[in-house]
Amino acid sequence: MTSRGDTGDALDVSGRPLALRTIDWQSLFAPETVAVIGATDTEGSPQRAQWNQARERLLARGTRAVHPVHPTKSAIGGVPAYRSVLDIPEAVDVAIVLVRDPLPVLAECVEKGVRFAYVFAAGFSELGTAEGQAAQERLEEIARGPMRIIGPNTNLNLIEPWRDGLPGRKLAVVTQSGNQGRPIVQGQELGIGIHAWATLGNEVDLEFADFAACFARTPGVGAIAAYVEGFVDGRTMRLAADEAVRAGVPIVCIKVGRTSQGRTMAQAHTGHLTGPDAVQDAVFRHSGVIRVDDIDEAIEISGAFCHTPPLAGDRVALCVMSGGTGSHVADLCGMAGLPLPRLEERTLARLRTLLPGYLHIDNPVDTGGVATARPEGRKVLEALMEDANTDVLLAPITGVFPGMSDAITRDLIALHAQGGKPIVVAWTSPIRDADHRALCEAGIPVFHSFRTAVRGIRAMADFWALHRDYRSPFADVPREDSAAAADARRLLGSGPGAGSALDEVAAKRLLREYGIPVVEEAVAASADEAVEAADRFGYPVVLKALATDLAHKSDLGLVRVGVGDPAQVREAYARIVADAGAVPGLRLTGVVVQPQVTDAVAEIILGVSHQPPFGPTVTFGLGGVFTEVMADVSFRVPPYSRSEALRMIGETRATAVLGGVRGRPAGDLDALADTVMRLQTLALELGDQVRELDINPLLVRPRGHGVVAVDALVIPA
Repeated sequence: MTSRGDTGDALDVSGRPLALRTIDWQSLFAPETVAVIGATDTEGSPQRAQWNQARERLLARGTRAVHPVHPTKSAIGGVPAYRSVLDIPEAVDVAIVLVRDPLPVLAECVEKGVRFAYVFAAGFSELGTAEGQAAQERLEEIARGPMRIIGPNTNLNLIEPWRDGLPGRKLAVVTQSGNQGRPIVQGQELGIGIHAWATLGNEVDLEFADFAACFARTPGVGAIAAYVEGFVDGRTMRLAADEAVRAGVPIVCIKVGRTSQGRTMAQAHTGHLTGPDAVQDAVFRHSGVIRVDDIDEAIEISGAFCHTPPLAGDRVALCVMSGGTGSHVADLCGMAGLPLPRLEERTLARLRTLLPGYLHIDNPVDTGGVATARPEGRKVLEALMEDANTDVLLAPITGVFPGMSDAITRDLIALHAQGGKPIVVAWTSPIRDADHRALCEAGIPVFHSFRTAVRGIRAMADFWALHRDYRSPFADVPREDSAAAADARRLLGSGPGAGSALDEVAAKRLLREYGIPVVEEAVAASADEAVEAADRFGYPVVLKALATDLAHKSDLGLVRVGVGDPAQVREAYARIVADAGAVPGLRLTGVVVQPQVTDAVAEIILGVSHQPPFGPTVTFGLGGVFTEVMADVSFRVPPYSRSEALRMIGETRATAVLGGVRGRPAGDLDALADTVMRLQTLALELGDQVRELDINPLLVRPRGHGVVAVDALVIPA
């Protein structure tokens, strides 16, 4: 699997890219010449409005020439027109294609050497028809050439003008829906400057990853806000997020598809596969993407990144005007894991001289409202700004109240102008007065609910912590097969065929190739052979039916555990053979005998499955027969680091079990992490050849004694 465009030789062992393609963005963002194909001056035509808008905006941005193209008109609104883009007597950087059938026009653009083309028309694969699919395939063929395409089903938001003079760094916006992007760019009214807004349409060529990485590299961009219905390629999305974290430019993303209803609508809208939402969440966490659920969160959190320096930590100084507000916001901080630490003794001493003794002064600091409008109010805020035990000041303004809201606004703006500790305001009044505007124009992050303000601080603290210690997961990805790969591929190829499971012994042989410990075993063709193996291993033992394409043996009664002596072995063997004979279509090839592991601390499930659009995905969770019932699992898409493997383990209740409970010993966490990393190597090398792999259970033994896989299922792709 490879990405679109040229990524050079930067491919991992699976053929997936390790770098995004190189694009000459200058021709798109600062074109010398533009052709508007389908321009007209016919009154009432949407193409007339689009032509006038495009020409006006492009000339204002410094484009030297904007040429209309029309098959019959010699001029459009007094501007000389050409019958074809091929007739324009100079090179063309960008074509804006307004015609209903863009395919012939795009072919001419390629012939002309146009570098970028906007395609407004819809009617491709999203229709779900044979005609639409044929048009899609032709469009994709054109997109594989040298000309980059925006759309189809897009518009010209990328050349929209934005207000100058707003404070802080600027926000870049990337959306797959114009209507969802419009309220985000209206964040200008909250003092958030806009760098650019890319509306992607159906992404036949240029995709989210291309624009996100481009904006992350752009000086002066402080954050990227996105509305996404689905990603074209999970790997390129992760590479873009990787660039953004390294650049210190967070991506704040609304990703729809959390529910079946949302996924159905998204697929109908853009033709994307949205993929399981739990995997999407895991990829975002791993990649440093901040996922939000509504437009207000996207605007306010991304704007906060544009208006604040990097947070040094997550410790909050909370200054409120009432005890009720303090209790409410303190609760929200606690639920978000934001500490409200005890203030420095010198800070507390200052506050005692400024506030009445009946008010709470040790974080949250309650001014009672009375001090807010007096000189002491400014001094309280100064003390909190200077306190070394906290990293950010949160100041809720709970209603427009002259004498208080105007005073604290004035003081916060003055302190913000001095620099230092970041300030965040939660403005919870429905009234947007002059003070609200002043806060926005000063570049102070303004949230409009307590919850979103706390969520924003949590997001900022987490992102900057990740950025400080960040090491790209793509830095050490293997580009060539390991020694295990060739033998493993032969084993997969010698199996029963695509869609049919390997038998258990073959599945565990595959694991063994990658250094994953598996239990000793022998395959018995008779009761005597089963007894011989059991005597060799020592009792108790486990007996299981062996056959290809046999999953869920326990459900079929084809597993016997705790078999304690030769007589029981003979009985278990006979029962398994008889029960297997009653299963329609099952062809028994033997009975597996294994020593029973009696010192396991925990049963774990590890697996690999395909999750669009990310490909092979590793699953970790509590295992055994109740895996589906417990549903306590976490996910990672390779590549990931060992520390990330440990975080994946820590996201489940397995951590508590592995720590030792009710007198049980602690489990071998190091050996478990090693196994998760070895499974990652298998997933990278063989993931496209394995439809599904389950190790269930992987038994974790006491610390220092390792882990062991006692059952496995492998279904080749």
